[in-house]
Amino acid sequence: MFDPDNLPTEDEINKADKPLNKPFRLPKGSSKKFGVYVKDGDKTKKVTFGDPNMEIRRDDPKARANFRSRHSCDTATDKTSARYWSCRMWEKGTSVGQMTKIEGQILKADDEQRMVYGWASVITEKGEPVVDRQGDMIEAETLVKAVNDFMEHVRVGKTMHVGEQTGVIVHSMPITKEIGEALGVHSDREGWIVAYKVYDDAVWEMVKSGELAAFSIGGRAMKQEID
Repeated sequence: MFDPDNLPTEDEINKADKPLNKPFRLPKGSSKKFGVYVKDGDKTKKVTFGDPNMEIRRDDPKARANFRSRHSCDTATDKTSARYWSCRMWEKGTSVGQMTKIEGQILKADDEQRMVYGWASVITEKGEPVVDRQGDMIEAETLVKAVNDFMEHVRVGKTMHVGEQTGVIVHSMPITKEIGEALGVHSDREGWIVAYKVYDDAVWEMVKSGELAAFSIGGRAMKQEID
């Protein structure tokens, strides 16, 4: 059950969901530039790679060839290695932005009503489980129970999970394979779709500017190891 007076710390809950095999930029100050979650046997592993002080000049043919030669990129096939993902970043034909792009969780904004629509949480994408920065995954049944409990008892929204209420969830729908099939809804994702109304002027300006571009959910859960 969600307890709005006993939420975890910002570090515990302010985490963006990441699909497998999808690189993402690490926060400033990290020892590496990028991270990615991959399957390592039956486990999920986080691989970090890239020098944060190094520019990726993949559009420079000479620089790209030199990097790929030094790291023997033609033989880099192990997805659990930093070398594999560094080489992917130096491939020809796609940009770093495309490689690291996170599909915007806020997919539609209504300026007149101050409403934002999108995915509050994504637990699978194209059949693959989505893991967060702590390597956790949420099962569909667990998500549905948590969403129902939140909507029944809380519905309050805060900015970065702290301070006073700055909005409220107006519409909510958990989408799982089972629910989608029952309703005739077809999606490559399973997760939680919401419509959120923003009350606070400053927060709405941050939404419009793109500074706040995604939803974040907070709560407590019991972890279970997956063999």
